[in-house]
Amino acid sequence: MVKKKLLDFTRNFSYTFISNILSLLISVVVAFVIPKLISVEQYGYYQLYIFYTNYVGVSYLGLCDGIYLRIGGQYYSDLNKSLYSTQFRLLGLFEIVVYAFLFVGSLLFVSDTNKHYVLTCVCIAAVGMCLRWFITFILQATARIKEYAIITITERLLYVLIAIPTVLAGYRGFELLVVVDVAAKYISLFIGIWFCREMIAAKTLPLRNVVPEIGKNISAGFKFMLAQLCDMLMIGVVRFGVQSHWDIATFSKVSVTLTVSNLIMTAINAISVVIYPTLRRTSEERLPSLYRIMRVMLVGFAFAALIIYYPMQKILTAWLPQYAESMRYAAILFPICMYQSKMSLLVNTYYKTLRFENLLMKCNMAALVLSAVCTVVSTIVLDSVIVAILSILIVLIFRCIISELLLARHITIDVKKDIVIELIMTIAFIICSWYFGLVGMFMYVICFLTYLIFKRKDIIETLNFIRSVR
Repeated sequence: MVKKKLLDFTRNFSYTFISNILSLLISVVVAFVIPKLISVEQYGYYQLYIFYTNYVGVSYLGLCDGIYLRIGGQYYSDLNKSLYSTQFRLLGLFEIVVYAFLFVGSLLFVSDTNKHYVLTCVCIAAVGMCLRWFITFILQATARIKEYAIITITERLLYVLIAIPTVLAGYRGFELLVVVDVAAKYISLFIGIWFCREMIAAKTLPLRNVVPEIGKNISAGFKFMLAQLCDMLMIGVVRFGVQSHWDIATFSKVSVTLTVSNLIMTAINAISVVIYPTLRRTSEERLPSLYRIMRVMLVGFAFAALIIYYPMQKILTAWLPQYAESMRYAAILFPICMYQSKMSLLVNTYYKTLRFENLLMKCNMAALVLSAVCTVVSTIVLDSVIVAILSILIVLIFRCIISELLLARHITIDVKKDIVIELIMTIAFIICSWYFGLVGMFMYVICFLTYLIFKRKDIIETLNFIRSVR
């Protein structure tokens, strides 16, 4: 049974890993070709569109999250197709009404032509995004990872195949880039509908049979949705503060820094898609040992991945000289890869598995309050972009530590010593990167090797576990 689960996990992971690697490569092209060829201001408006679309998920009120939490670990063939078909159609109708009102609001209250264009495209994209999330959450929860991976990569591939040639041909505005992104989202939605066509086409049930189910899903998912919203707002509040206090060019430069940092997370987070349905099918007494094993692998890989910063910083500074200052900021933000990945892959996944979404929401809300305070201090009081960027790292570290300590108490494991070691490694990386440049790479490698030696017992135990389940 263990070998079968490992085989299923490996197969599903291979799908999502290949998908995320392809997405990573495409993101690299988009992140480094587009800002090279269009102006800093135009790229800022493009990033503003991306920034706003990150928050459209709040409009489905936790419905998709609740479905994900409630059916996690079940098999797709066992689902009541008519029940989910009716919810899909009602969700589509609700989203159309919501974003029609937002579109009218943008017409009345937004005077900046470029911002109005951005908001219009966000409203159009949002309906398709919410419907696609409905489908992809069901695919993930029921471990149909291959189909989920195809939907994910299709959107990114379509975008890069149209957007990059357009920019290379001489187009220098952000408007068409946004339209291409909207179109790619809808095409990937239609692919998702095809994969779930027997569910989407199923007979619609009477409202009296569906409304109670919708209520249960929203009740289960609303707290988790709020937790996810707070998660995004931790960085979003700082970015909004930067956009409000400084100009669009500064916002663009900070966005480039975050984009570079997020590239590593794309590869690491591939595993989280597979782990959730696997853990829901795992006995609760095995969760602590699995947590320790996955933690050792993830943290070790994340610290190793930080070495990429040094050659990347030199290459990107030469390639994007107008963003040279941004590349230096990456020395502060790169460690968020480890903390964000640990939250996404381990902590969030375990909170969902154990149905601790209320506790997760409280942790994220506390971190959001800290983020708001840091934003006011860094922008209004100190007027410092560097402090604003540093506050992002501080908030994410705080959230990760608090969340993991509470989780560790519930599953009875001790992570305090590991947390201290990881903080030391993070500080070492920032000092080596900020003050010593390329020489700092060798200094950090020495720190990393010291970390491996210190953790050799845990690493050996993890490797032995992997061999034992072959």
